[in-house]
Amino acid sequence: MAKGGLFALVIVAVIAFAIWSYKRNQKRVSALQQYALANGWAYVARDDRQWTRWQQTPFNDGFDRRATNVLTGRHQGHDMVAFDYTYKTRTTDSKGNSSTQTHHYRVCALAMPTWLPTLEVGPENVLTRLGNVVGVHDIELESEDFNRRFRVHANDRKFAYDVLSPRTIERLMAMPAFHWRIDGQTIVSWDVGTLQIADLLPRLAALAAVVDGIPDFVWHDNGVPEQSMITPPRPITPPATPPVTQAAPQATPPTGGPS
Repeated sequence: MAKGGLFALVIVAVIAFAIWSYKRNQKRVSALQQYALANGWAYVARDDRQWTRWQQTPFNDGFDRRATNVLTGRHQGHDMVAFDYTYKTRTTDSKGNSSTQTHHYRVCALAMPTWLPTLEVGPENVLTRLGNVVGVHDIELESEDFNRRFRVHANDRKFAYDVLSPRTIERLMAMPAFHWRIDGQTIVSWDVGTLQIADLLPRLAALAAVVDGIPDFVWHDNGVPEQSMITPPRPITPPATPPVTQAAPQATPPTGGPS
C-alpha cells in the first residue's frame, strides 16, 4: 500500500473512532439523565463548584478542573452528589516539547450531620504493599481478611476503629472494594473512569453502609445532639456561585482528522 493510502486509512480510522466515542458518551449521558428523571434526582451538565469542597487528591491535582454530568438527590435516606471529574496535567520532555493529558474520574459523595476526622480506606494493591515494606504502615484492624483487602489511613486511630466496627467491616467485605474518604461533612468515593449507573449504585451503597454504621457515641462526641441523630444531615451544597451551565452540552460529532 502506498504511503499516501496508508495515511488516508489512518485518518479514516481516527475519525471513525472519534465518532464512535462521541456516540458512546452521548448514550452514557442520556442514561444518566433518564435515571435521574426516573428517581427524582436533578441533573446539571456542568457545575465546577462541586469539586471545591475537597482539598485532597485528586481534587487538588493539575489544572482546568471540571465537574460535569452532575447528579444530586437522595439515596437510601442520604443526600448525595455524583459527577464526572476531570483535570489536566502538562509535561515537558528533554527537548522542550510539552504535552497535556486529561485525567478522568467518577466521583460520588454522601452528606453527613457534622464534621468528622479524616479517614481514608482503599483497596490494597502492589504499590500499597510496597509502601508497607518501606515503612508507610496502614492501620491494622482485627479482621485479617479486611487488612489484606483494604488499606486504612487516619490520624485518629481510635476514630478509625470506632467507624470500622466488626459489623461495618462485614458489610464492606460483602461489597466491591471501593476507595473512599471521610472528609469534613461528607464521605466521598472516586475512581478512574467515567460516571456509570452500574458503578454508582453499589458505590453509594458502600458509602451508606459506612455512615449508617457509625455509632451514636461518635456522632455525639463530634457535636451532634441525640435528637439530631435521626434527622437528615444538611444537603450537599456547593459554594454559593452559579454553575457554569444548566443545559446539557450541545456537542457535535467530529468531522475532521486530528489537528
